[in-house]
Amino acid sequence: MKLLFILFCCLFSISSFAQNAPVIQELKDAPEEVEIYDDKAFKDWLRDFKKKANKKYKISQKTLDEAFKGVKYNYNVIKADRKQPEFMKTFWRYYDTALKPERIANGKIMLKKYRTLLKNVSEQYGVPKEILVAFWGLETYYGAIMGNYNVIEALTTLSYDERRSEFFTSELIKALKILDAGYMTVPQMKGSWAGAFGNFQFLPSTFERYAVDGNGDGKKNITGDIVDAMHSAANYLSKMGWDNKIGWGAPVKIEKSNKKAWSYVNSNDWESESVFRSLGVKTLDGKLVKNSDNMASLVAPQGVEGPTFIVYNNFKYIMNWNASTNYALSVGMLSDAIVSDSIPLFERPENWDKAPLMTTNQVKKIQEKLASLELYDAKITGLYGKKTMQAIKKYQKMLLDGDEKVSPTGKEITTYKSGNPVIPDGYPSFDLYEQMFGK
Repeated sequence: MKLLFILFCCLFSISSFAQNAPVIQELKDAPEEVEIYDDKAFKDWLRDFKKKANKKYKISQKTLDEAFKGVKYNYNVIKADRKQPEFMKTFWRYYDTALKPERIANGKIMLKKYRTLLKNVSEQYGVPKEILVAFWGLETYYGAIMGNYNVIEALTTLSYDERRSEFFTSELIKALKILDAGYMTVPQMKGSWAGAFGNFQFLPSTFERYAVDGNGDGKKNITGDIVDAMHSAANYLSKMGWDNKIGWGAPVKIEKSNKKAWSYVNSNDWESESVFRSLGVKTLDGKLVKNSDNMASLVAPQGVEGPTFIVYNNFKYIMNWNASTNYALSVGMLSDAIVSDSIPLFERPENWDKAPLMTTNQVKKIQEKLASLELYDAKITGLYGKKTMQAIKKYQKMLLDGDEKVSPTGKEITTYKSGNPVIPDGYPSFDLYEQMFGK
């Protein structure tokens, strides 16, 4: 197993990384350009919303006046929404940011600094201390970057925007209720472009359901009190169903010739770990995975050209927090790294850093092609998820079977133009795009 041994000094560099919070819903259409908005229409919408908030949801006029003072449509919020790094970065670039040496080093420091608090919280909620620290490190760089957006303005902008208006309008109402109840003041309600706030970047709905008064002072201060914040994060994961008896997952090796094992990769099929053992799935040091009854799935965030992971049920709860495979894998690997002296050093394909990122329009074209072949029946979004990957796997199998719908000669297509092998990995790569459209 290739390992990069870590000898870290305490380097503190502040860089925003994961500004998404629980629970990010399935993304709809994400055009690459930000639309022009109608200022009069926005003001009319906001006037009507405030009336509804007061009459239907019983938000006091005082809170409404304070919350919406100076609030305007924020273009930067929309731009951020359209280009979320969790969904728009390659695994390699995301990994390099998430597993930065200084992020791991500071995670180790925080693990030691809050040893007693983390021990108590872990025992009370059944959530590993390193998992909590990893979430903290990715969300706000251990409390250093909680966001400077006016949360009410961000949520107002996203509520007016048609893409996820219903979802964010609900969040806006809940944010106003938090203010109305006196949990926070308007100046304190600063956070991410998505309207999340606090050490763990809770959305208002998450605060409403899971925030905890950890120190018994009658408040739920997830922004300025690390005790409340840790209790709240642990409570969230515990209520989701976190099982402290199993881990989140681990990197594994699958031979490219192992077609049976690859048929499970990115399929969202869950089997007992013993099934994958019988298929020859191995750990990085060459041992077969455990012969256990733990339910597991196989994930390859970069397809055959990147690492593969076996993940367990706890991985689902990380995905509930943020529905990005890159994010969820990063939480798991960061949690491992801060209690270890090494991290995996994955082999990378040649020119991995020069390959351009697939655009939303290209992924849309792939989805449209798959739909025309009756392999894909979901929305054409330009963002790939479970259904897109499942459809791609079917397409790749058709190539390997010589299906005339995708191979006019009726012959098997085992390699792409680049020379890379065709393997049912479900990943929307440039190889796949070229195969479909000849470009």
